Amino acid sequence: MNKILKIFLICIFIISAVFIFQKNFIDEYKNDKIVSTDKNLASTLKFKGLQGAVDFVLDEEGNYYIAFKNSIQIIKVNGKSYELFKSSNINIDSLCYSDKKLYYSSETKIFCFDLTAGKNSEIMNDLPNLGDYKESILRVKGDYLYITIGAASNSGVIGEDNIWLSNLPYFHDISPNSITLKGINFGQENTGAFQSPKTKSIKGQMISGHFPGNASVIIYNTKSRESETFAWGIRNIKGMDFTSEGKLIATVGGMENRGLRPIIGDSDYIYEIKKGTWYGWPDYSGGDPVNSPKFKGKNNSEVKLILENHPTTNPPAPIYQSKAVSELGAVAVDPEGVIGEKNVIYFYDSGNNKIYSLDKKSILKEKFILPSNFSGCIMKFYKNKFFILDNSSGNLFSIENSSNSQNLSFNEKISLYLLITIIFGIIIVLKVQRE
Repeated sequence: MNKILKIFLICIFIISAVFIFQKNFIDEYKNDKIVSTDKNLASTLKFKGLQGAVDFVLDEEGNYYIAFKNSIQIIKVNGKSYELFKSSNINIDSLCYSDKKLYYSSETKIFCFDLTAGKNSEIMNDLPNLGDYKESILRVKGDYLYITIGAASNSGVIGEDNIWLSNLPYFHDISPNSITLKGINFGQENTGAFQSPKTKSIKGQMISGHFPGNASVIIYNTKSRESETFAWGIRNIKGMDFTSEGKLIATVGGMENRGLRPIIGDSDYIYEIKKGTWYGWPDYSGGDPVNSPKFKGKNNSEVKLILENHPTTNPPAPIYQSKAVSELGAVAVDPEGVIGEKNVIYFYDSGNNKIYSLDKKSILKEKFILPSNFSGCIMKFYKNKFFILDNSSGNLFSIENSSNSQNLSFNEKISLYLLITIIFGIIIVLKVQRE
């Protein structure tokens, strides 16, 4: 009878071991949805339940700051979590950290939250973030805050494709620098470029430059509080980051087949953004004029240029061109070679839900395969890890070189757990046989 009881206990032990294995390892693996094509990279689920998060940053101590639409939450190193502040009057789009301060964009304004004083302050306002691409992305480098301002329209002309038109009937693209128009008008109501809807342009018409303007990157000095245009003619930046050398890398969306001046055949791009440079929008894309054979307009006609005198007839070419438009998203540069070579560019391609790498030799590699339910991601490097926030699930992952990781890989966990289970099983069986 005692022998039967012991065998029964052995069975209970094995069932319990299988249950624990299922709970701790198989379920954990199911949560780890990011698949790396590099066996030397380990992915760990850091936090979950962050649905609605729009951005995140870390500070020098390893505290996480998670931005939601109208609040910012801190997750401290010790695991304690709470809201820093919440306001119904903000709509956060981007977040960055520098010198005990959080900077964040909200519609037409930029704010600074002083972590030491616990106070919010408005540092910029009246950004022309009212049109098609109105979410400013922020990044900080030294004393400068870099701020993106998207175009109000697809290709410089306001039309019925601009869904905000009913609320802002007189708004249009604002040029950061003075430009001269060819006087070409579009549609039955003859709407001109850089004009309010139903407003004609005339040949030789000068549009005065205005700061801040659309389709640009501006910089704000956090010490002197002075600001200026950094670069312009950039339709809509979807992500940006810096190399170790201070080069600004950005993913840029190409023009689409819509509106009064549709563009067929464009793509998304990755650029190095240099100070004082015009990148071509709305008459060039990817370094090529829109009246070249690469592009077509309405009914496959030749696209007409709308600027009389271009700042240059040879705007910079991109360092990468995607296969289609509206596919590229977040970008992150590995400045210290955390998960690969130094200064390799990693970018998100929504067309196939994958993250690719692009090295200095322009060699493209598939690095991470993302699940089908990804709706977009935010990627950043901090110290010795690469972080990816999944917008759809609210999961924040960290990826690091497995040689630097203190965590066991999934296969190592399986092997260790099975080995322990087998050893305990053998010990118990031997004890039963001896008795």
